[in-house]
Amino acid sequence: MGLFKKSKILVIGDAILDKYSFGVTNRISPEAPVPVLKIEKEILKPGGAANVAVNVKSLGLDTNLVANIGIDDNGKILRKLIKSLRINLTSVSDRDFKTTTKTRLISQNQQLMRIDDESGNRLEKKNIPTKDVEKLIKNSDAVIFSDYGKGSLKDITTLIKISNKFKKPVFIDPKGDDFNCYKNAFAITPNLKEFENIVGGCKDHNEIISNAKSLSRKLNINSILVTLGSEGMILVRKNHKSLHIKATAEKEVFDVTGAGDTVIAVLCATYLSSEDDDMYFASMVANIAAGEVIKKLGAQSISGDELTDIVYKESSLQKDSEEEFFQNLDELDECKRIIKNEEDLKKIIKLIKSLGMTIGFTNGCFDILHRGHTTYLDEARKSADFLFIGVNDDLSVKNLKGEHRPINTLKDRMEMIRRATFDDAFIIKFSEQTPLKLIKLIKPNILIKGGDYKANEIVGSDFIKKNKGEVKIIPFVKGCSSSNIINKIIKSSD
Repeated sequence: MGLFKKSKILVIGDAILDKYSFGVTNRISPEAPVPVLKIEKEILKPGGAANVAVNVKSLGLDTNLVANIGIDDNGKILRKLIKSLRINLTSVSDRDFKTTTKTRLISQNQQLMRIDDESGNRLEKKNIPTKDVEKLIKNSDAVIFSDYGKGSLKDITTLIKISNKFKKPVFIDPKGDDFNCYKNAFAITPNLKEFENIVGGCKDHNEIISNAKSLSRKLNINSILVTLGSEGMILVRKNHKSLHIKATAEKEVFDVTGAGDTVIAVLCATYLSSEDDDMYFASMVANIAAGEVIKKLGAQSISGDELTDIVYKESSLQKDSEEEFFQNLDELDECKRIIKNEEDLKKIIKLIKSLGMTIGFTNGCFDILHRGHTTYLDEARKSADFLFIGVNDDLSVKNLKGEHRPINTLKDRMEMIRRATFDDAFIIKFSEQTPLKLIKLIKPNILIKGGDYKANEIVGSDFIKKNKGEVKIIPFVKGCSSSNIINKIIKSSD
């Protein structure tokens, strides 16, 4: 059974002619210290928006392309290529418009140079009439805008409004320094560089997700799929959990040319074919497709049958992976929350890391449990998937707090913490003056501390930062402390 339902997709954007010139280099030019490339073969392919249309067509879907293509020699070649692939083309004829052409010089399967041939003319004189495009949008199931910054989409705001009027989902492969023109689109697929160009540098996946959520709210975009190259993709959707999708071809990358075209085409086609408008499934399939095309040279597409076979194989592997995931989760759930020894601790850490989940760590004496403790522990539990709590043993509390402490024994203190955290944290004792040894053993993703500390004042912060972790400080609740409670009891007994 095929993966893709019969759909009609309209692609609008910047069409490009891609030339691949293959040759050999076996000598240096006598004119300058550069290699001489002897051309042996040349391949011509549709690029840019035209390559997006090729990708859609290769999936077996009806495809319309609206693009500015000149009537110069390269434009005639590009038009002929598009026609030969049975893609319906709507374009204007303007003698002053130069067809954008990218020539890649390749020797021994290595790209030596790319030559871009284009003019500054962005087709100011003639545009495809909006009414003609509106008719195409109305008769399509979805619209893809492929923006390569060549000027074909200067009316994109109007075109998005038209698409939304007819309730056609809009998918955009964006470009440029300003994404405001993409407001009210259904989905955009920036790569990390394009994304950071808009929101600023992102130090980790959490920051990408946070910035994508803000951008989604600001521009009213339902889904943002940030492509990360060898690190896969991050999908951020309204009213859904954000997800990281791992790359499928980390060790077999040959050429990333056109990978973004494949992503937007497959994402849109799969979304239209999914029973529950499933953007996560669509992103998974797009990720697999991109992983296949980057194993090939140049802008490539993948057939619907080929992709269907690969997806079904991946789904089978994923099913096995899911079974292992839930087995490990069940095993973790059976582990006692109060950890007795280092062997049990290592086993629990291994299970959590096999699940790909985050670990938080905090510590304290927790002598007389009060509202300050419970508020702090509630916040700490929200900071990571699993929280580990290090508790000072009785002797170390005595050394820290004085001869008459602790009031409650270690066993009682650990049991109270277990109940206060609703069996949702792992608790372990330590006997040293500081929890540094325990921190190094657990290697948490997030080190959590309560109070008015600065990050560099917290024990273990240097180790955490060195291992690319995070330090989080949760303010204490004012007036709540075990010492205050003890002093109050002493005063009342006098």
